[in-house]
Amino acid sequence: MTTIAYVDTARDLGGAERSLIELLAHLDLALFQPVLLHARGAVWLGDPLLPAIGLHEVFPPLGVLERRRDEVAGRLVARLQDISQALRLALGVKRRLVRCGAELVHTNTLKAHLIGGLAARLAGLPLVWHVRDILPPGAARRLLHQAARRCHPHIIAISRAVAAQFAGWPVQCHVIPNGIPLDRFTPGPPSRQLRARLGLRDGVPVICNVARLTPWKGHRTLLEALARLRAEGPAFQALIVGEVAFWDDSYEQELHHLAGDLGLDDVVVWTGFRADVAQLLRLSDIFVLPSENEPFGRAIVEAMAVGLPVVACRSGGVPEIVVHEQTGLLVDPGDPEQLAGALSRLLADPQEARLMGERGRQRAQQLFDIRRVAGQVQQLYADILKLDH
Repeated sequence: MTTIAYVDTARDLGGAERSLIELLAHLDLALFQPVLLHARGAVWLGDPLLPAIGLHEVFPPLGVLERRRDEVAGRLVARLQDISQALRLALGVKRRLVRCGAELVHTNTLKAHLIGGLAARLAGLPLVWHVRDILPPGAARRLLHQAARRCHPHIIAISRAVAAQFAGWPVQCHVIPNGIPLDRFTPGPPSRQLRARLGLRDGVPVICNVARLTPWKGHRTLLEALARLRAEGPAFQALIVGEVAFWDDSYEQELHHLAGDLGLDDVVVWTGFRADVAQLLRLSDIFVLPSENEPFGRAIVEAMAVGLPVVACRSGGVPEIVVHEQTGLLVDPGDPEQLAGALSRLLADPQEARLMGERGRQRAQQLFDIRRVAGQVQQLYADILKLDH
Protein backbone atom coordinates (compact mmCIF):
# COMPACT_ATOMS: atom_id res chain seq x y z
CA MET A 1 0.00 0.00 0.00
CA THR A 2 1.29 3.46 -0.96
CA THR A 3 1.28 6.25 1.63
CA ILE A 4 0.25 9.68 0.34
CA ALA A 5 0.81 12.68 2.62
CA TYR A 6 -1.68 15.52 2.14
CA VAL A 7 -0.67 18.96 3.41
CA ASP A 8 -3.13 21.77 4.20
CA THR A 9 -2.41 24.80 6.39
CA ALA A 10 -5.98 26.14 6.74
CA ARG A 11 -7.93 26.22 9.97
CA ASP A 12 -11.29 27.24 8.47
CA LEU A 13 -13.33 25.27 5.96
CA GLY A 14 -12.95 26.67 2.45
CA GLY A 15 -13.59 25.31 -1.01
CA ALA A 16 -10.11 23.78 -1.15
CA GLU A 17 -10.71 21.87 2.08
CA ARG A 18 -14.19 20.75 0.98
CA SER A 19 -12.73 19.40 -2.26
CA LEU A 20 -9.90 17.65 -0.40
CA ILE A 21 -12.32 16.01 2.03
CA GLU A 22 -14.40 14.67 -0.85
CA LEU A 23 -11.30 13.39 -2.66
CA LEU A 24 -10.09 11.57 0.47
CA ALA A 25 -13.56 10.09 0.97
CA HIS A 26 -13.39 8.50 -2.48
CA LEU A 27 -9.81 7.23 -2.61
CA ASP A 28 -9.30 3.50 -3.02
CA LEU A 29 -7.98 2.75 0.47
CA ALA A 30 -6.93 -0.71 -0.65
CA LEU A 31 -4.31 0.97 -2.85
CA PHE A 32 -3.47 4.24 -1.09
CA GLN A 33 -3.02 5.07 2.56
CA PRO A 34 -3.67 8.80 3.09
CA VAL A 35 -2.23 10.78 6.00
CA LEU A 36 -3.13 14.42 6.56
CA LEU A 37 -0.69 17.04 7.88
CA HIS A 38 -2.84 19.88 9.20
CA ALA A 39 -3.05 23.05 11.28
CA ARG A 40 -3.78 23.16 14.98
CA GLY A 41 -7.47 23.86 15.53
CA ALA A 42 -8.51 22.99 11.97
CA VAL A 43 -12.29 22.95 12.35
CA TRP A 44 -12.86 21.14 9.06
CA LEU A 45 -11.35 17.94 10.43
CA GLY A 46 -14.69 17.24 12.09
CA ASP A 47 -16.45 16.85 8.76
CA PRO A 48 -18.40 13.56 8.74
CA LEU A 49 -17.23 12.77 5.19
CA LEU A 50 -13.56 12.76 6.21
CA PRO A 51 -12.51 9.10 6.44
CA ALA A 52 -10.64 7.65 9.39
CA ILE A 53 -7.07 8.44 8.35
CA GLY A 54 -3.84 9.37 10.06
CA LEU A 55 -3.97 12.99 11.28
CA HIS A 56 -0.77 14.86 12.12
CA GLU A 57 -0.84 18.38 13.58
CA VAL A 58 2.21 20.17 12.19
CA PHE A 59 1.13 23.81 11.77
CA PRO A 60 0.83 25.88 14.96
CA PRO A 61 -0.67 29.39 14.69
CA LEU A 62 2.29 31.44 13.48
CA GLY A 63 2.50 34.85 11.82
CA VAL A 64 3.47 33.49 8.43
CA LEU A 65 0.44 31.16 8.40
CA GLU A 66 -2.02 33.75 9.68
CA ARG A 67 -1.51 36.30 6.94
CA ARG A 68 -3.63 36.92 3.89
CA ARG A 69 -2.47 35.33 0.66
CA ASP A 70 -1.62 38.69 -0.88
CA GLU A 71 0.59 39.53 2.12
CA VAL A 72 2.47 36.24 2.30
CA ALA A 73 4.90 36.70 -0.56
CA GLY A 74 5.99 40.20 0.21
CA ARG A 75 6.52 39.49 3.88
CA LEU A 76 8.32 36.20 3.26
CA VAL A 77 10.78 37.94 0.99
CA ALA A 78 11.09 41.11 3.03
CA ARG A 79 11.25 39.79 6.57
CA LEU A 80 13.83 37.34 7.88
CA GLN A 81 11.52 36.43 10.75
CA ASP A 82 8.92 35.03 8.36
CA ILE A 83 11.55 33.18 6.34
CA SER A 84 12.88 31.64 9.54
CA GLN A 85 9.36 30.55 10.56
CA ALA A 86 8.73 28.99 7.15
CA LEU A 87 12.02 27.08 7.24
CA ARG A 88 11.29 25.72 10.72
CA LEU A 89 7.86 24.62 9.59
CA ALA A 90 9.27 22.94 6.48
CA LEU A 91 11.84 21.04 8.58
CA GLY A 92 9.07 19.90 10.92
CA VAL A 93 6.95 18.74 7.99
CA LYS A 94 9.96 16.92 6.50
CA ARG A 95 10.53 15.02 9.75
CA ARG A 96 6.85 14.02 9.88
CA LEU A 97 6.92 12.88 6.24
CA VAL A 98 9.84 10.59 7.00
CA ARG A 99 8.23 9.29 10.19
CA CYS A 100 4.93 8.37 8.53
CA GLY A 101 6.62 6.70 5.56
CA ALA A 102 5.19 9.02 2.93
CA GLU A 103 6.00 8.14 -0.69
CA LEU A 104 4.37 11.17 -2.32
CA VAL A 105 3.36 14.63 -1.03
CA HIS A 106 0.12 16.28 -2.18
CA THR A 107 -0.28 19.94 -1.12
CA ASN A 108 -3.63 21.71 -1.17
CA THR A 109 -3.18 25.49 -0.63
CA LEU A 110 -0.69 28.22 -1.57
CA LYS A 111 1.11 28.19 1.80
CA ALA A 112 1.10 24.39 1.76
CA HIS A 113 2.67 24.42 -1.73
CA LEU A 114 5.51 26.58 -0.45
CA ILE A 115 6.19 24.91 2.91
CA GLY A 116 5.16 21.38 1.95
CA GLY A 117 7.05 21.71 -1.33
CA LEU A 118 10.28 22.56 0.46
CA ALA A 119 9.71 19.71 2.90
CA ALA A 120 9.13 17.25 0.05
CA ARG A 121 12.35 18.35 -1.64
CA LEU A 122 14.29 17.96 1.62
CA ALA A 123 12.82 14.48 2.03
CA GLY A 124 13.51 13.55 -1.61
CA LEU A 125 9.83 12.82 -2.32
CA PRO A 126 7.76 13.46 -5.46
CA LEU A 127 5.40 16.40 -5.13
CA VAL A 128 1.91 17.28 -6.36
CA TRP A 129 0.56 20.80 -6.02
CA HIS A 130 -3.25 20.84 -6.22
CA VAL A 131 -3.78 24.38 -7.53
CA ARG A 132 -7.28 25.81 -7.18
CA ASP A 133 -6.59 29.53 -7.73
CA ILE A 134 -5.78 31.93 -10.53
CA LEU A 135 -3.11 34.15 -9.05
CA PRO A 136 -2.89 37.69 -10.41
CA PRO A 137 0.55 38.91 -11.47
CA GLY A 138 2.42 40.01 -8.38
CA ALA A 139 4.53 38.90 -5.44
CA ALA A 140 2.61 35.72 -4.62
CA ARG A 141 2.83 34.44 -8.18
CA ARG A 142 6.53 35.27 -8.39
CA LEU A 143 7.20 33.42 -5.15
CA LEU A 144 5.30 30.37 -6.38
CA HIS A 145 7.36 30.46 -9.58
CA GLN A 146 10.57 30.52 -7.58
CA ALA A 147 9.36 27.55 -5.55
CA ALA A 148 8.41 25.65 -8.72
CA ARG A 149 11.93 26.14 -10.12
CA ARG A 150 13.34 24.42 -7.05
CA CYS A 151 10.70 21.76 -6.40
CA HIS A 152 9.63 20.79 -9.96
CA PRO A 153 6.15 19.70 -8.86
CA HIS A 154 3.46 17.96 -10.79
CA ILE A 155 0.49 20.32 -10.81
CA ILE A 156 -3.16 19.36 -10.72
CA ALA A 157 -4.98 22.39 -12.15
CA ILE A 158 -8.73 22.37 -11.62
CA SER A 159 -9.38 24.00 -15.02
CA ARG A 160 -7.56 24.96 -18.18
CA ALA A 161 -7.82 28.57 -17.01
CA VAL A 162 -5.87 27.66 -13.86
CA ALA A 163 -3.35 25.66 -15.91
CA ALA A 164 -2.71 28.59 -18.27
CA GLN A 165 -0.85 30.54 -15.59
CA PHE A 166 1.86 27.84 -15.54
CA ALA A 167 2.77 28.07 -19.22
CA GLY A 168 6.57 28.06 -19.51
CA TRP A 169 7.11 27.00 -15.89
CA PRO A 170 9.33 23.99 -15.02
CA VAL A 171 6.33 21.87 -14.03
CA GLN A 172 4.19 19.08 -15.40
CA CYS A 173 0.58 20.30 -15.44
CA HIS A 174 -2.45 18.00 -15.43
CA VAL A 175 -5.99 19.41 -15.76
CA ILE A 176 -8.32 17.51 -13.43
CA PRO A 177 -11.56 19.30 -12.43
CA ASN A 178 -12.95 19.40 -8.94
CA GLY A 179 -15.11 16.38 -8.29
CA ILE A 180 -18.56 16.73 -6.77
CA PRO A 181 -20.46 14.00 -4.86
CA LEU A 182 -23.38 14.10 -7.27
CA ASP A 183 -25.42 11.61 -5.25
CA ARG A 184 -25.93 14.47 -2.75
CA PHE A 185 -27.10 16.87 -5.47
CA THR A 186 -30.02 15.34 -7.28
CA PRO A 187 -33.33 16.74 -8.56
CA GLY A 188 -36.22 16.36 -6.20
CA PRO A 189 -39.39 17.99 -4.92
CA PRO A 190 -38.84 21.28 -3.12
CA SER A 191 -39.62 21.44 0.58
CA ARG A 192 -42.70 23.56 1.19
CA GLN A 193 -41.72 23.88 4.85
CA LEU A 194 -38.25 25.18 3.95
CA ARG A 195 -39.74 27.59 1.45
CA ALA A 196 -42.06 28.96 4.11
CA ARG A 197 -39.27 29.26 6.70
CA LEU A 198 -37.22 31.30 4.25
CA GLY A 199 -40.14 33.61 3.52
CA LEU A 200 -40.37 32.63 -0.15
CA ARG A 201 -43.78 33.21 -1.70
CA ASP A 202 -45.60 30.36 -3.42
CA GLY A 203 -45.60 30.52 -7.20
CA VAL A 204 -42.80 33.11 -7.42
CA PRO A 205 -39.63 31.99 -9.28
CA VAL A 206 -36.48 31.81 -7.18
CA ILE A 207 -33.04 32.91 -8.38
CA CYS A 208 -30.30 31.33 -6.26
CA ASN A 209 -26.69 32.38 -5.70
CA VAL A 210 -24.28 30.30 -3.59
CA ALA A 211 -20.86 31.81 -2.95
CA ARG A 212 -18.64 33.18 -0.24
CA LEU A 213 -19.30 36.85 0.34
CA THR A 214 -16.12 38.26 -1.14
CA PRO A 215 -15.82 40.98 -3.79
CA TRP A 216 -14.59 38.91 -6.73
CA LYS A 217 -17.69 36.71 -6.52
CA GLY A 218 -19.65 39.58 -8.09
CA HIS A 219 -22.41 40.20 -5.56
CA ARG A 220 -22.52 43.93 -6.33
CA THR A 221 -23.08 43.18 -10.00
CA LEU A 222 -25.77 40.68 -9.04
CA LEU A 223 -27.65 43.18 -6.88
CA GLU A 224 -27.50 45.82 -9.60
CA ALA A 225 -28.80 43.26 -12.11
CA LEU A 226 -31.65 42.28 -9.78
CA ALA A 227 -32.64 45.94 -9.45
CA ARG A 228 -32.78 46.24 -13.26
CA LEU A 229 -34.74 43.01 -13.47
CA ARG A 230 -37.25 44.21 -10.93
CA ALA A 231 -37.74 47.45 -12.84
CA GLU A 232 -38.69 45.38 -15.89
CA GLY A 233 -41.56 43.82 -13.97
CA PRO A 234 -41.16 40.01 -13.74
CA ALA A 235 -41.90 38.62 -10.30
CA PHE A 236 -39.00 36.82 -8.61
CA GLN A 237 -37.23 36.32 -5.33
CA ALA A 238 -33.51 35.83 -4.83
CA LEU A 239 -31.67 33.62 -2.37
CA ILE A 240 -28.12 34.72 -1.59
CA VAL A 241 -26.42 31.88 0.24
CA GLY A 242 -23.00 32.25 1.84
CA GLU A 243 -21.02 33.85 4.61
CA VAL A 244 -18.29 36.43 4.70
CA ALA A 245 -14.98 35.17 3.37
CA PHE A 246 -12.03 35.11 5.74
CA TRP A 247 -10.95 38.75 6.11
CA ASP A 248 -13.78 40.61 4.36
CA ASP A 249 -15.60 41.42 7.59
CA SER A 250 -17.22 44.65 6.41
CA TYR A 251 -18.26 43.37 2.99
CA GLU A 252 -21.50 41.75 4.12
CA GLN A 253 -22.76 45.02 5.58
CA GLU A 254 -21.81 46.83 2.38
CA LEU A 255 -23.92 44.38 0.39
CA HIS A 256 -26.91 44.69 2.72
CA HIS A 257 -26.74 48.49 2.47
CA LEU A 258 -26.52 48.29 -1.33
CA ALA A 259 -29.55 45.99 -1.49
CA GLY A 260 -31.49 48.46 0.64
CA ASP A 261 -30.43 51.42 -1.50
CA LEU A 262 -31.55 49.53 -4.61
CA GLY A 263 -34.96 48.74 -3.08
CA LEU A 264 -34.38 44.99 -2.98
CA ASP A 265 -34.99 44.25 0.69
CA ASP A 266 -38.35 42.60 0.02
CA VAL A 267 -37.08 40.30 -2.77
CA VAL A 268 -33.60 39.26 -1.54
CA VAL A 269 -33.25 36.65 1.19
CA TRP A 270 -29.81 36.45 2.83
CA THR A 271 -29.34 32.99 4.34
CA GLY A 272 -25.73 33.11 5.55
CA PHE A 273 -23.88 29.79 5.59
CA ARG A 274 -26.16 26.80 5.01
CA ALA A 275 -25.35 23.12 5.16
CA ASP A 276 -28.52 22.25 3.19
CA VAL A 277 -27.46 23.75 -0.15
CA ALA A 278 -28.95 20.85 -2.12
CA GLN A 279 -32.37 21.56 -0.58
CA LEU A 280 -32.07 25.26 -1.37
CA LEU A 281 -31.18 24.47 -4.98
CA ARG A 282 -34.22 22.18 -5.29
CA LEU A 283 -36.60 25.01 -4.44
CA SER A 284 -34.88 27.35 -6.92
CA ASP A 285 -35.52 27.92 -10.63
CA ILE A 286 -32.28 29.57 -11.84
CA PHE A 287 -28.73 29.54 -10.50
CA VAL A 288 -26.55 32.62 -10.92
CA LEU A 289 -22.84 33.18 -10.23
CA PRO A 290 -21.42 36.45 -11.60
CA SER A 291 -17.87 35.95 -10.31
CA GLU A 292 -14.87 37.25 -12.23
CA ASN A 293 -11.94 34.98 -13.09
CA GLU A 294 -13.54 32.06 -11.22
CA PRO A 295 -10.97 29.24 -11.18
CA PHE A 296 -13.66 26.55 -11.41
CA GLY A 297 -17.04 27.07 -9.75
CA ARG A 298 -18.06 23.97 -7.81
CA ALA A 299 -21.37 25.61 -6.84
CA ILE A 300 -22.19 25.76 -10.56
CA VAL A 301 -21.71 22.01 -10.89
CA GLU A 302 -23.86 21.39 -7.82
CA ALA A 303 -26.64 23.49 -9.35
CA MET A 304 -26.33 21.70 -12.70
CA ALA A 305 -26.53 18.35 -10.92
CA VAL A 306 -29.84 19.41 -9.37
CA GLY A 307 -31.08 20.35 -12.84
CA LEU A 308 -30.92 24.15 -12.77
CA PRO A 309 -30.01 26.38 -15.72
CA VAL A 310 -26.98 28.53 -14.92
CA VAL A 311 -26.29 32.19 -15.61
CA ALA A 312 -22.60 32.99 -15.11
CA CYS A 313 -19.68 34.93 -16.57
CA ARG A 314 -17.48 33.98 -19.52
CA SER A 315 -14.39 34.29 -17.38
CA GLY A 316 -11.86 31.94 -15.77
CA GLY A 317 -12.82 28.28 -15.78
CA VAL A 318 -16.59 28.81 -15.99
CA PRO A 319 -16.86 28.35 -19.81
CA GLU A 320 -15.30 24.92 -19.31
CA ILE A 321 -18.35 23.98 -17.21
CA VAL A 322 -21.27 25.93 -18.66
CA VAL A 323 -21.97 25.53 -22.37
CA HIS A 324 -23.49 28.80 -23.56
CA GLU A 325 -27.03 28.41 -24.93
CA GLN A 326 -26.98 24.71 -24.02
CA THR A 327 -26.71 24.37 -20.24
CA GLY A 328 -27.04 28.05 -19.39
CA LEU A 329 -26.14 31.56 -20.46
CA LEU A 330 -22.77 33.30 -20.19
CA VAL A 331 -22.39 37.07 -19.91
CA ASP A 332 -19.47 39.46 -19.61
CA PRO A 333 -18.18 39.91 -16.05
CA GLY A 334 -19.12 43.11 -14.27
CA ASP A 335 -22.03 43.88 -16.62
CA PRO A 336 -25.32 44.09 -14.69
CA GLU A 337 -27.30 44.90 -17.83
CA GLN A 338 -26.24 41.67 -19.58
CA LEU A 339 -26.78 39.71 -16.37
CA ALA A 340 -30.30 41.09 -15.95
CA GLY A 341 -31.06 40.30 -19.58
CA ALA A 342 -30.00 36.66 -19.22
CA LEU A 343 -32.06 36.23 -16.05
CA SER A 344 -35.04 37.89 -17.69
CA ARG A 345 -34.81 35.56 -20.69
CA LEU A 346 -34.91 32.43 -18.51
CA LEU A 347 -37.71 33.77 -16.31
CA ALA A 348 -39.75 34.49 -19.45
CA ASP A 349 -39.21 31.01 -20.92
CA PRO A 350 -39.49 28.28 -18.25
CA GLN A 351 -39.43 25.59 -20.94
CA GLU A 352 -36.03 26.74 -22.23
CA ALA A 353 -34.78 26.98 -18.66
CA ARG A 354 -35.93 23.43 -17.93
CA LEU A 355 -34.20 22.02 -21.04
CA MET A 356 -30.96 23.82 -20.15
CA GLY A 357 -31.19 22.34 -16.67
CA GLU A 358 -31.65 18.83 -18.02
CA ARG A 359 -28.65 19.15 -20.32
CA GLY A 360 -26.61 20.61 -17.48
CA ARG A 361 -27.39 17.63 -15.26
CA GLN A 362 -26.21 15.25 -17.98
CA ARG A 363 -22.98 17.24 -18.38
CA ALA A 364 -22.32 17.22 -14.63
CA GLN A 365 -22.76 13.45 -14.50
CA GLN A 366 -20.44 12.91 -17.47
CA LEU A 367 -17.56 15.13 -16.36
CA PHE A 368 -17.62 16.11 -12.70
CA ASP A 369 -18.62 13.12 -10.56
CA ILE A 370 -16.20 12.74 -7.65
CA ARG A 371 -15.66 9.03 -8.35
CA ARG A 372 -14.45 9.80 -11.86
CA VAL A 373 -12.20 12.59 -10.61
CA ALA A 374 -10.75 10.50 -7.77
CA GLY A 375 -9.87 7.86 -10.35
CA GLN A 376 -8.00 10.46 -12.41
CA VAL A 377 -6.02 11.62 -9.36
CA GLN A 378 -5.16 8.04 -8.41
CA GLN A 379 -3.97 7.33 -11.94
CA LEU A 380 -1.69 10.37 -11.69
CA TYR A 381 -0.22 8.99 -8.46
CA ALA A 382 0.36 5.65 -10.16
CA ASP A 383 2.04 7.30 -13.14
CA ILE A 384 4.34 9.42 -10.96
CA LEU A 385 5.32 6.50 -8.73
CA LYS A 386 5.37 4.01 -11.63
CA LEU A 387 2.90 1.76 -9.84
CA ASP A 388 1.22 -1.16 -11.56
CA HIS A 389 -2.37 -0.44 -10.47
